[in-house]
Amino acid sequence: MLAVVQNLFFLLLRPLGLGHARVWFRELRPILRMSLPLILSQAAQIGIMFIDSILMGRLGPAMLASGALALSSYFFCLVLIFGLCAAAGNLVALAHGRDDKRAVVAATRAGLMTTLTLSILIGSLLWHAEPIMLALGQQPDNAHRAASFLRILVWGLPFSMLFLTLRSFASGIGNPGPVPFITVSSLLIAPCIGFVLSQGVGSWPGLGLNGIAISSVITYAYTGLVFALVVTRNPVFTRYHLFAGLAACDFAAIRPLLKLGIPTSGTLAMESGLFSSAAYLMGALGTAELAAHQSMMQIVIASFTIPIGLMQGVSMCVGQAAGAGDFLRVKHLGSLGQMLGVLWSLFTCAILWLFPQLVLALFLPLTHAGAAAARQVAVTLIPLVGLLLIFDAWQTIANGVLRALKDAHSTLAIFAFGCWGVGMPLAWWLSRHVIGAMGVWAGMVVGLACVTVLLIMRFRRVARELQTGRRRL
Repeated sequence: MLAVVQNLFFLLLRPLGLGHARVWFRELRPILRMSLPLILSQAAQIGIMFIDSILMGRLGPAMLASGALALSSYFFCLVLIFGLCAAAGNLVALAHGRDDKRAVVAATRAGLMTTLTLSILIGSLLWHAEPIMLALGQQPDNAHRAASFLRILVWGLPFSMLFLTLRSFASGIGNPGPVPFITVSSLLIAPCIGFVLSQGVGSWPGLGLNGIAISSVITYAYTGLVFALVVTRNPVFTRYHLFAGLAACDFAAIRPLLKLGIPTSGTLAMESGLFSSAAYLMGALGTAELAAHQSMMQIVIASFTIPIGLMQGVSMCVGQAAGAGDFLRVKHLGSLGQMLGVLWSLFTCAILWLFPQLVLALFLPLTHAGAAAARQVAVTLIPLVGLLLIFDAWQTIANGVLRALKDAHSTLAIFAFGCWGVGMPLAWWLSRHVIGAMGVWAGMVVGLACVTVLLIMRFRRVARELQTGRRRL
């Protein structure tokens, strides 16, 4: 009987290319070995944002709404630069797969130089975010508080880029071991500092929203500097001599990094811009809608911990396999990663649908004025949030696999069509003329559904072309 059930199970998996038990178990182990440290890292990073939102909620719905504007703007800019970090990691994985140590070092150094430079340039734009927020129809009080928050938070951007680039390097060579220690330890530090600085101690009232921003900068500095110290001391990393002669960067390595990194950043910007613009659409509807949106977005971000870490792990495994020329394994790894992401999102959907009030209580305690109105809006969004969780997880992993195969230009076109050709126009129209706040989320769901379908089709085509020799990396 057990054999019959097992055979039926793998028969159902056959359309994904996973119909044989030996393929399943052989590929699951390297994916988990690579992904688990990155998932823990991502959990800690998202946990810091999650804690920040809870602390903002304790300050009241108005502060939560202002924090939503600030974090949405900051996250959008962070994603723009992160595309280069991710591209550097993909190039490192490909070089490691073909045992090219020099290319590993060159790609990492190029990543460090470009991301640190961009963090300074983009940080100067965030410094002047208030006029942009006002021009986009945000309420003046919300825009002013958000701008004050950002002027503190930008100081943490270079440290974030240092950490993320070194994380990509460590993952690309198959040794992400230090990552969980650094990020989990930062998760222990962040809430303590954040609570004291924002809520106050004893007779000191604290710094409110700005205290949360200062806490975040301290945490980002800790993660970046500690990782740099580990890279200079740990024998696994010291043989690469990353920081020796860093000023003499191999500028020839910047060109392939930009060739992959610019469309990668563009792709991530398309998706992140969809979410950031959704926050602005909600802000134009009112403070209650924006607070409800922020609470739902934190649920999405918390659930996204597993898919984003899984995507990074699968992407590195796919890159190493592709670098070694094993394209059948590329197909198996990519398909398995997508399935694992969908299974996780179904689990988080079940929690959200079964215990909605318990989840909302974390962000919108009823002791604050306006929280009840924000909760009423949030409850109407829950079915759409569940659908978005599924499509977002699926497309994230498919996108990471295609990026590992240097197919970033096609993903850029797909995201441009799905997010901005379909999703955002639909979100604007539905929210302004049909169903209000629900329209924003309906537009995002439809846009990401289009992206998911197109990415799946593209991955199958690329995998087939690599296997038959019609495509080269």
